[in-house]
Amino acid sequence: MENEKQLSESESMMVIQRMIATAKNELVDESFHFIFWGWLVFAASIGNYLLWKIGFEQPYLVWLLMPLGGIVSFIYGRRQHKQEPVKTYVDEILKYVLIAFGVSLGIVLVFQSKLGINTYPMVMTVYAVQLFVWGGALRFRPLIMGGIINWALCIAAFFVAFDIQLFLLAAAALIGFAIPGHLLKSRFQKSQTVVAA
Repeated sequence: MENEKQLSESESMMVIQRMIATAKNELVDESFHFIFWGWLVFAASIGNYLLWKIGFEQPYLVWLLMPLGGIVSFIYGRRQHKQEPVKTYVDEILKYVLIAFGVSLGIVLVFQSKLGINTYPMVMTVYAVQLFVWGGALRFRPLIMGGIINWALCIAAFFVAFDIQLFLLAAAALIGFAIPGHLLKSRFQKSQTVVAA
């Protein structure tokens, strides 16, 4: 009987911890990946354009930064995952969103030879879905707006030349990922100040 009571108490404590973690989901710093990938894709897009304009034979080689970025992201994500005390329902949803994003982006990039000039608009579509859903899950309007802006830039990219698409992709990364990432970081730091006080 006492064991049942203790089990019940420990279960109650777990439920309370989950509720607190869910209610205070903004206290988890989710900004790193948005900032990191926003600036990395921005730099690669502008780098590709500049190398192309100066006549470099293989300007696309700048995109080799992406696999290196993937390694950095993976290592950071593993470390962050180990430090999270409680997994919330939102965490579970976002894990699946991230998997869906990675698979979708991978398909677009693997079949870019078939997509041709439509590759970057499709990349922006995949970005938009991830940003919109992630922003909704975190209740963070700048990410939602980043997703909407990525959809708009995607549509525009279907009607412009490749060099302009590079600028639109750079803008999509900056507006969709980097800027909201910095705002998310700021929100996290403010929430930490409030909790510490």
